[in-house]
Amino acid sequence: MVLMPVILLFFGGVRTSATAISLTDTLQMNDSASYTRINALASLQINQISLSNWAEGGESNWSGITFGKFNLLYRKDKMKVEFTTHLGYGLSWSKEHGRRKSDDRVDLSVGFGYSAFKKWYYSSVVKFKSQFSKGYKYPDDSTVVSDLLSPANVFASLGLEYKPADYASVFLSPASGRFILVMNQELADKGAYGVTQAVRNDSGCVIVPGRNLRAEFGINVILNLRRDIMRNVNLDSKLNLFNNYLDEDTGNRWNIDVDWETAFNFKINSYLSSNLFLHFLYDHEVAIPTVEMMDGKKVEVGVGPKLQFREHFGIGLSVKV
Repeated sequence: MVLMPVILLFFGGVRTSATAISLTDTLQMNDSASYTRINALASLQINQISLSNWAEGGESNWSGITFGKFNLLYRKDKMKVEFTTHLGYGLSWSKEHGRRKSDDRVDLSVGFGYSAFKKWYYSSVVKFKSQFSKGYKYPDDSTVVSDLLSPANVFASLGLEYKPADYASVFLSPASGRFILVMNQELADKGAYGVTQAVRNDSGCVIVPGRNLRAEFGINVILNLRRDIMRNVNLDSKLNLFNNYLDEDTGNRWNIDVDWETAFNFKINSYLSSNLFLHFLYDHEVAIPTVEMMDGKKVEVGVGPKLQFREHFGIGLSVKV
C-alpha cells in the first residue's frame, strides 16, 4: 500500500529541477476491551536538486530520510506497560562528495509501572540507543567515528513516574545505571565516548586493548510531552537528563548530560503534511573537535565537549490509515 505511491512520487519528481517528497502512514488503535493503545508513524522524505550550467554555482544532489515510530501502551487496573521504538536512517548523494550518511538512529525503550498513589507510579525503565552503520569524520570518509553498537547507550532505571495525563509524564530515578558500549575495537582503543583507551608502548603498539564498556551510576530524569498544541499541529518532545554520581574525576560529578528531541508535525490538509525535527545533545564524555580556517584549509586546533545540534524539515504528501 505504501511502496507503490512512493515509487510513483519518486520517479515523478526526479524529472523536476527541485523536488521534495514526504510520505507518511499513521496508524492508531485504541481497543478498550484489551486495555491496549497503539500509535504508529512511518515517513519517507526524498529531496532532489538538479543543476545544469548554473552560473551561481552549486551541485546536483539528492537526499532521503526515512523514519518510523511505534508506541504501545497497555494499562489494566494498577499496572501499565509501555513500549516505544524510534528508527531512522538518511543518506545524501552528490557527484563531488559521493554518498554520505545524514541520519542514523535506533532508539528503544520499555517501561513498567504500578500505581502508587493518585497519578504516581512505581516505575522501571530500560532504554537502548545506537545506530545501524558506520559514520565518518566528513569530509574525511576514511576515519570512522561511530559504528553499530559503537556507541550504544543502555539505561536501566528505577524510580517514580508522575503521569498527570496520557500526553505528559515525568520520570524521576535516583538509582539509574548507564552502560556505554563501544564494540568497534579501533574506537575503543582511542578511548572514544568515554571508555578507557588502550595502553601502548613507545612505538605505538597496543599492549592492553581499550575497554569496550563504561559503566556509570547516577540520577536520571525523563520528561515526555506528546499532544496537539493547536489545530492540525502536534508536538512530540522528550528530554532525558543524566548525572553520574561516581565519575572518577570529582570535578565532573556536577555535569549533566542532555538529550532533547522535539518534533512538530503539521497537517496541512487531507493530503499534505510537514514535520520539523530538532535534536539537542550534550555529553561530557564525547569530544568534539574545534576547527579553524588556516591558509584556506580547515585545521583541527583542539577537542572537547560541546552542545550538539541537528535539524531536518520535510513537507509533502501524507496518507492516514
